[in-house]
Amino acid sequence: MQEAQVRLFDDTYTNNPKAEQRTTTLAVFLLLVQLGLLAYLIFTKGFAYGFLGLYLLHLLVFSFLLARIWFDSHPEYRRHLTFTSQSVCYRTGFLKKEQDFDWDEVDEVRLSLDQVEFVLKNEAQHLVPLTMIHDATALHKANEQIRSMVLLKGIHLIEEQR
Repeated sequence: MQEAQVRLFDDTYTNNPKAEQRTTTLAVFLLLVQLGLLAYLIFTKGFAYGFLGLYLLHLLVFSFLLARIWFDSHPEYRRHLTFTSQSVCYRTGFLKKEQDFDWDEVDEVRLSLDQVEFVLKNEAQHLVPLTMIHDATALHKANEQIRSMVLLKGIHLIEEQR
């Protein structure tokens, strides 16, 4: 069974332990800085806007890091386009419903550099934007993978130049 995954943004399906370790270390460091600033404000009873601004900035960065760690542990919420020899599955955004259909249901595929559109036999259309792929070689590779799978399945392919 041939399976291919097209990444719609960087590091979609990769598990990088060094990056995870750096992120965790940075998150712990920021948490300690926040606690230190809070302790300073409490014990010195001195209110400084600079410390409050720094505290809020660290809190913002820390919440961003926590969100990143959460996304790393919940890959089912990420954008993706996955196709196997039997089916196509994709999610176009966070908290959007995952769409799934079989290759047997596909009537034609419209492929351009920035999107792929699957037109089903029941006239339903599934548009998957590829605009999140910023690397030109990765975008070209994704288009080649889609093109080869469509041709392998014998589905009518329309290539649009934009």
